[in-house]
Amino acid sequence: MKAAIEPSADAVVAIGGARPEYKAPAADKALDILEFMARRPDGVTQTEISLGLGRSIHEIYRIIQLLEKRGYLVKTSSDRYRLSLKLFELAHQYPPVNRLIDSALPVMRRLVSDTDQSCHLVVLSGLHVLVLLQVDSLLPMRYSVALGSQFPILETSSGAVLLAAMPKTERQTIVDQLIVMGEAEGGRQEIVARLDHAAELDYEMRASLAVEGCTNISTPVRDHRGEVVAALTVPYLKQKHIRFDRAGVLASTRAAAVEISRALGASDRTEPLARARNIPKG
Repeated sequence: MKAAIEPSADAVVAIGGARPEYKAPAADKALDILEFMARRPDGVTQTEISLGLGRSIHEIYRIIQLLEKRGYLVKTSSDRYRLSLKLFELAHQYPPVNRLIDSALPVMRRLVSDTDQSCHLVVLSGLHVLVLLQVDSLLPMRYSVALGSQFPILETSSGAVLLAAMPKTERQTIVDQLIVMGEAEGGRQEIVARLDHAAELDYEMRASLAVEGCTNISTPVRDHRGEVVAALTVPYLKQKHIRFDRAGVLASTRAAAVEISRALGASDRTEPLARARNIPKG
């Protein structure tokens, strides 16, 4: 007769025979610290981390030291800790991200030359969008966003395009969360109408909600499955000697997004047909 095997102290056996949930207190603390600090770019002290997480300094001290030793945290001269760029670097080493960047960069450089405008590539990151790649205009006056910046989804046209491409149930869940958090412009009906319109057109072009005088032009980038994996965005600035109007820049941006998509394996069947009739004049 075989002896019964008792679950370890770190395992909680679920009712009904489901697979057990395993506890990893040290990993939980490390992830809590990283997620807490991601929202505090100016850095925090150990005491502030302790208070923010509701844990004693004794609980988190060794975890902070380990994260610093492994290069995830940097300690400043004022004894404040901030996140290093290691997480960002690790994300860039992930093969799908590498492929996206390698495919997009040469196309984006040509787009800048063909439009006199800066452009950036954006992906979803939780309830925010993350700037994955940025190419600046060659003009003396230009608008650009910092690489690695994060913004609320609905504050950007990039976010609207990415959200519009989601299945409606998943999209609704995110919209509900954004409304609860107060990170949504307008009411639910207005948001849904905006997203439906972006999905129908397969792009968004509208005045920036963050920068006056800037028009956001954002188009989806698709992979080999036809799924939207990123948004290619041009923050259009009208200047005296600009050679291209918004309609021309929109057409160039959409063509660039198609080129990047094809480099990722998208075929003509996975890309929606261009809707030339929806491209406004001027």
